[in-house]
Amino acid sequence: MKRINNSLLVLLFLIASGCINSLGAQCATDNYSEQVLAKHPEIRLFEDKLNKQAQTNTLENRASIYTIPVVFHVIHTNGLENISREQILDQLRVLNNDFSLLNGNRNKLRSVFSGLAADCQINFSLAKIDPNGNCTDGIERIYSPLGNEMDMTKEEVKNLSYWNYKKYLNIWVIGSIASETSGSSILGYAVFPWMSGVTKDGIVLRSDRVGTIGTAASKNDSGRVLTHEVGHWLGLYHTFQDGCDNGDLIDDTPPVESTFTNSNCPSNGNSCSTDVPNLPDLWEDYMDYSNGSCQTLFTNNQKTRMHFFLTSSTSPRVSLSSASNLVATGITVSSVTPSAEFSSNTQTICTGQPIYFYDLSCKGKPTAWSWTFNGASQPSSSLQNPVVSYQTAGIYPVSLTVENGKGSNTVSKTNYITVINALADNKANYEQGFEEGDPTSFIGNNKFIHSSPVSSRFEMASNASFTGSNSFKAPIITDQGLGKCYSFTLPSFDISNLGASTPRFTFYVSYAQPNADLAEELRVFVSTDCGATFKQILSRLGASLAYPNQVFVNNFVPTKSSQWRLMGISSLSSIGLGLNSNLTFRIDVVSAGGNPVYLDNINVGMFFAGLNSIGSQTMRMDISPNPVEKNSKISVMSMKPNEFVRIELLDLQGRKVANIFSGILINPTTTIFLSDLDLPASGLYSVCMYSASGHIQKPIILGK
Repeated sequence: MKRINNSLLVLLFLIASGCINSLGAQCATDNYSEQVLAKHPEIRLFEDKLNKQAQTNTLENRASIYTIPVVFHVIHTNGLENISREQILDQLRVLNNDFSLLNGNRNKLRSVFSGLAADCQINFSLAKIDPNGNCTDGIERIYSPLGNEMDMTKEEVKNLSYWNYKKYLNIWVIGSIASETSGSSILGYAVFPWMSGVTKDGIVLRSDRVGTIGTAASKNDSGRVLTHEVGHWLGLYHTFQDGCDNGDLIDDTPPVESTFTNSNCPSNGNSCSTDVPNLPDLWEDYMDYSNGSCQTLFTNNQKTRMHFFLTSSTSPRVSLSSASNLVATGITVSSVTPSAEFSSNTQTICTGQPIYFYDLSCKGKPTAWSWTFNGASQPSSSLQNPVVSYQTAGIYPVSLTVENGKGSNTVSKTNYITVINALADNKANYEQGFEEGDPTSFIGNNKFIHSSPVSSRFEMASNASFTGSNSFKAPIITDQGLGKCYSFTLPSFDISNLGASTPRFTFYVSYAQPNADLAEELRVFVSTDCGATFKQILSRLGASLAYPNQVFVNNFVPTKSSQWRLMGISSLSSIGLGLNSNLTFRIDVVSAGGNPVYLDNINVGMFFAGLNSIGSQTMRMDISPNPVEKNSKISVMSMKPNEFVRIELLDLQGRKVANIFSGILINPTTTIFLSDLDLPASGLYSVCMYSASGHIQKPIILGK
């Protein structure tokens, strides 16, 4: 078909609201283009030149396909945005099916458009060799000190990982995307070919829009956000570009009036009458903003335009699918000795759990594989991608030798696999009050692990606490460290001993915002597979994290108990984690450059954290070691002289089991050795101290 208005020049941009799909979300490619052109107006001449040349290109049907090497840069802060390898492979499946006309819904194209759908003869393959000549799986996982949001204006996150755009299609996977000009949720954006020389070239994609599984399973766009953005990256405009004028420069796509026109895939929608013949809107086109489940095709003329940008000597994309580049990036295998490399789906597992190994060898094609798994149930394998398990806790090496007719090569990795007992050593009714030092320095099964880089780690705070003298803080300084993630992982816990009792994970937190605009975020994750994978179970941001009726202040330090709030999961059973024999919790704090976040009395068990109605500045009670050992003691510290207190042992129903102490506290510190008392031999109890100032209750485990 031909448009009545067939101008060769295109007005690139929509209104600043961008292109919104049926989910009320946005492709920000046009917004991004406006931003880049404002800084580099000279690019418009290059765009016009390429557009004129593309108009003269003719449709081709090749005997072979164009292959484009791809790298996914997964930018994360250990959150849900750190998506799985399987989810990325699922996205590649969708992308390649869409570009090869193998998509499952291709037969749903309305009959009026019969013969219009094109096999674009373009394939996307994960790179096998990185820019330094090393083997890779084409997936780079980058822990980001800048946070997991892409600021579209500054794009600082792109600097964390970027490969040569003339050799690779860069795809950044990110938790969220922010723009000063967009009023909607942004799903992704791309760099047009004519802009590649003045900005970091590639595509930015939100992590929950990658593929159709994992974090994207609940979305209904069928994984086609990336299909849409790759269309832009290969020079395609939106079908609704310039409304009913010839905005997209494609003669076989009927014009569409506006961004919102086809959001619900109207069966007989025809928003423009400027085309001859006058056809309905082609909302099946990937470059419309209809629902992804409705989309089925690129047209023949869109295929022709994309092929131009892959083949023209004036196009920045011309070298990507060249024979030499496919060898350089490992897509085409050479007749040489293979270079050995491997990865696995995790490096931390429970005893008895399977671990999947992947051969990433490159350069030459292996014909034989020899794996060595010291300590595994299957100590060796000749499979390319074996699955093994370990029955004994420990840290183990792995090695792989690959060979072909040209020779062999070996790679060995020491301390590669960490195996943890499936039945956790720590039992329920545990509380960490930070009175015995920094738990990341402990030795043994109660050790905390830093889960973030040295530059963003929790540290002890001796000037603030809910109970006792110390707490654990994310040392954020006002107006510094935006985006940093402070993270630590607790040891594993077996809560199966709680029986019918309600298991909880609770703690006290103290935080205040410096102003309404800066808001730290606290996130809690849990793992049921010894830390191999984590699931987010709690998030608190800004005012919902701050103490009640907070007062804005810079570089906040809590000074009273009313500035702490109880937080956590009051019933682990309600989220499917009850009676689990191996739970590992991780706590993250993401900085907004606001204020420190303080934690105290982290509790795993049937009790709530740090039950205390007496401010720590007045009185405190500590029990250590707990579970009780021969040298265990109760220490009572009081700032009020001659305070009368009563200390009792209570059972799980709150009934008194034994008197521990009753009298006046004469000294600032009173120590009671439990070995001097007649207490039950074993069981779960609580110690409660009563005084005129209030009460303190703490869990205690008698008998290990």
